[in-house]
Amino acid sequence: MWQIGSLSKRRRKASYSANRYQETLFSSLLRCENQIVTSRLAVLLLAGMMLLGGSAYADSPTQTPVAIPAYQFPGLIDGPVPDSLQATLSTTSTDMPKPYKDHCHVQQNLTATTASCLYGNLASKTTIVLFGDSHALSWFPAIEKLAIAKKWRLLSLTMSSCWPASIPAWNPSTNILMTNCAIWRKSALSQIAKVKPYITFITGTRGFATVDTDGNVLDGDAKINAWKSGMAVTLKAVKKASANTFFISDTPISTSSFPDCLLNSPDSVQNCATPVSTAIDTEWLTVERDLASSTNVTWVNPTEWICNTDPCSPISDGALIYRDGGHLTATFAVQLERPLWGEISSELN
Repeated sequence: MWQIGSLSKRRRKASYSANRYQETLFSSLLRCENQIVTSRLAVLLLAGMMLLGGSAYADSPTQTPVAIPAYQFPGLIDGPVPDSLQATLSTTSTDMPKPYKDHCHVQQNLTATTASCLYGNLASKTTIVLFGDSHALSWFPAIEKLAIAKKWRLLSLTMSSCWPASIPAWNPSTNILMTNCAIWRKSALSQIAKVKPYITFITGTRGFATVDTDGNVLDGDAKINAWKSGMAVTLKAVKKASANTFFISDTPISTSSFPDCLLNSPDSVQNCATPVSTAIDTEWLTVERDLASSTNVTWVNPTEWICNTDPCSPISDGALIYRDGGHLTATFAVQLERPLWGEISSELN
């Protein structure tokens, strides 16, 4: 079993999410060109939070969190779809991570594979884990690249529409409770406990659906509270088994259909872009951040790695970002290895 780090490291890790939030808030405020917000106000606000102990929370008995503000990005400069990308758009539907193709990614209501689902350096004594639903699987190319670079072994544990939070998985498309999701999740958590990973990456979609004990589909605060309780159970179990646990927030979404949108609009990328207010749910980001803080798990916010213009571009460095509205292409996702490692490397025990 991994040993608990020093008190100073635990304190540093516990405050990491708040400190990262301060940086995001400060930079966001400075970018508010069209709002009545000045850089002086941003400086005063940041200074005030520092005087309160370097936290994004008020120093009061209720510890009220500060909500993540709306993102303010420069406008997207429109242009045609790059020729190199146009040539590959027809293969977008198959631009998927390996576990889709080798069946290690478990599909809804299908039997889990008997394969080992191990990648990277299979002889390594250091194991890292990717755990969650299909949105977690979007991170596989980046995390596999990291595993290969560090000569680590990667265990991929993902299931379609089976969120990592320990709550019932309701399928709104079929109006059926996915009974095998809870079975799969329990098995995945048992595997994590057994391998005692050096790192576990955990993430899932914000578009989940769940029910209460009477089978009623939850909505609003009841749905969010159920997720928070269930995710806290999962995070605590993962953290107990792992030397390092990183909770990655869900990625921005797209409202366009790919590759059709770009195929039908080759002269204007902007026609297939998604407004920031639609792509990024800051209320949900706040929920994820606060849960990570309350469970003392390091929060990773990848939002600006994927969207940094308004509207959010569907293309980055010549690669199509989205395979569909909520899933990244493998070609783009592998580019996220560098910012991901830059974010977590200083936090490793």
